[in-house]
Amino acid sequence: MLKPFPDASAPPLIHVGREPLSDRNGEVVAYRLRFRDTADGAETTAARTAALSQLIVTAFTEFGLDDLVGPAGCLVTVNRDFLTGAVPVPFAPGRAALLLADPFVLDDAALAGAATLARRGFSLAVDVGGGEWGPLLEPLFGLVSYVTLPVPDDGAGFRARWARFPGIHLIAAPGSDPARAAELGFELFPAGSASPRADVVSRPRLSSTATGRLRLIASLSREDVDIDDVTAAVEQDPAVSYRLLHAAGAAASGQTTRVISLREAVMLLGLDRIQSWVTLMLLSDGGSALDKHAASVVLGRARFCRDLAGAFDAPPDSAFTVGLLSGLAEILRLPVSSLVAALPLTESLVAALVGGEGALGTVLRTAVHYAEGVVDRLPGVLAPPDLVRAQFNALRWTNHLLAAA
Repeated sequence: MLKPFPDASAPPLIHVGREPLSDRNGEVVAYRLRFRDTADGAETTAARTAALSQLIVTAFTEFGLDDLVGPAGCLVTVNRDFLTGAVPVPFAPGRAALLLADPFVLDDAALAGAATLARRGFSLAVDVGGGEWGPLLEPLFGLVSYVTLPVPDDGAGFRARWARFPGIHLIAAPGSDPARAAELGFELFPAGSASPRADVVSRPRLSSTATGRLRLIASLSREDVDIDDVTAAVEQDPAVSYRLLHAAGAAASGQTTRVISLREAVMLLGLDRIQSWVTLMLLSDGGSALDKHAASVVLGRARFCRDLAGAFDAPPDSAFTVGLLSGLAEILRLPVSSLVAALPLTESLVAALVGGEGALGTVLRTAVHYAEGVVDRLPGVLAPPDLVRAQFNALRWTNHLLAAA
């Protein structure tokens, strides 16, 4: 049996707040996603780059948009760093609009960045806090698709002002009268009591050392970068591996692509997209790290499965992925079916993980049973010395990796 964290404490949690928005018929059609410091959602982290990065990484890779918002759209808060390109937007244009909800300086660099994002196909949104704005903000309205603002008293002046921006969809600010807002042309409204209330969803957090991510970013920046080297670097970080498998499922906008290994996910995403994701993860995770004992258990099982793969005619890359996800599920105390449900995995990987089927399932059962000392139920393909050698190699590889990190 895999051991829990040494102090028996549960792994830290991540929290994403969901604020539903409904249309004029009262149907929830979108969510505004917010990073939360705590599960009760009592406090929202200030809009600094690290917090916003964490929200994006969490929403798009650890939860998955389908799990968070279903078929609905969403608005993800970003700040000036994302607008100007100082921090990359790592996902493709699609269901998520980039929401500027906090005070920022709209200078030439910010406006040029907004124009670039709009040309790339991103939907932009802005939250006008008190409903007032200076003339310097108006050039942005020609680029955005959504604006959140309070419902005004002066209906005639309001209609005349917004008639100049026919491409904008108006969202009523919280506390607004829905009937009055609809009369003035607002299209989206904070969901009322008849709709799902704003809530916070949580799950165990996956993270790893900033040192490892810096090493991966450096390898991605080399002129002679090789896809196999990148795959090997990704495999050394359980959290990055899991997140990139999620991201690979959304690599093609509007489609779900199923992958059979981390190498295939790396090839599907491309080096530029992976570098963007890893850069954002480095910013979002800061100095936090997956517990070293937990990391050694997860990585050791993954490597052990890779080393056993040849004996069962299983693909080594897929065997590593099966071992990785199995180990993560046990360390995080989650059913493996729950952990992999939102991942774009092939049927053979899911069957191996959930039902122990196929050659990959045999590899995984062998690794788990051997770790538990249940040697009498192992397949007869491998002799005990082969198993000892494979486990020792996995242990040596894991210890060397963690020592270097």
